[in-house]
Amino acid sequence: MSIVIHIPFYNPNPEKKEGYRKLRRLDYLQENIRNLKKLSLKTDIFVHTHNDFLIDKKLEAKIIHHNINNFDLNKGYLTWLSRSLMEKQKDNYDYYMYLEHDIKFSENNLQYWLKYQDSLAKKRFHLGFFIYEMNNSNNQKLSIHISKKLDKFINIDNQNFIVNDLENYCCFWLYTRKQFKTFLKSKWWSFKKRSHNFRHNYGVTERSSIGFHAFSMNYFKATLIPEKNNQPHPDSFIEHITNNYYEKFPGLKKEDYFDIRGACKFQINEIIVDSKNKKKINDNFILKKLIRNFLWKFRFITKKFN
Repeated sequence: MSIVIHIPFYNPNPEKKEGYRKLRRLDYLQENIRNLKKLSLKTDIFVHTHNDFLIDKKLEAKIIHHNINNFDLNKGYLTWLSRSLMEKQKDNYDYYMYLEHDIKFSENNLQYWLKYQDSLAKKRFHLGFFIYEMNNSNNQKLSIHISKKLDKFINIDNQNFIVNDLENYCCFWLYTRKQFKTFLKSKWWSFKKRSHNFRHNYGVTERSSIGFHAFSMNYFKATLIPEKNNQPHPDSFIEHITNNYYEKFPGLKKEDYFDIRGACKFQINEIIVDSKNKKKINDNFILKKLIRNFLWKFRFITKKFN
């Protein structure tokens, strides 16, 4: 079994230090590649970049240099440029991943995905992940993207799954060969069709990372995370190793974060409601999604009557 991983590497200021560890982007990239090369699958890694900084660097990855003008580079279009090569590789691997350079996908994350994704995919569900950062003073792990507690679950084959109908963006995507080929044939692959929806207005880079499972796309019915001991499965959490969001909004109190992405509002053991307040729901996601997308698309009509 094999996996190919494509990583965009935007590095306009190579010596700039970031995050609480004050490391360069190269340092985070090297750390992540070392981690990825420990995966139990045959792993090929391609790093897509825009300058010659990586030419003489020791990386267990193939470096792809792209000629891109400064305007497109600053807008984030580098994140689109891996797709032409990925298309050519559509028959070469069992699994396909697009990954931001500082998202530390581990062997535990891989085994979690391999365990659950097939059974969920047969029912057209997407297996979800959560991204977290560290509170460096007390080693707490805090969710980056979840700003409101998740309160819905569905039972499938005697296993409870949390429904992430709030924010299923997690800075990467991972699909089987079959899923990837379906993605290639879809209107979403080329970016001619935007992945905006009733809740999110994704930017250029986010549209790369959301892959084929944004709420406005109809390939997957919903994003689910298995429960374990009344908590999200521990291997569904992936570290954002740059750790530069935790103190991004130092002037705000926790209760004032509202829906700000990256505000690190909840610890990872707080992102679902307690058991007595959870809502069990039925598998009617397609209908709900159609209604929500319809209302969002024609939101000017609903505003007129409000």
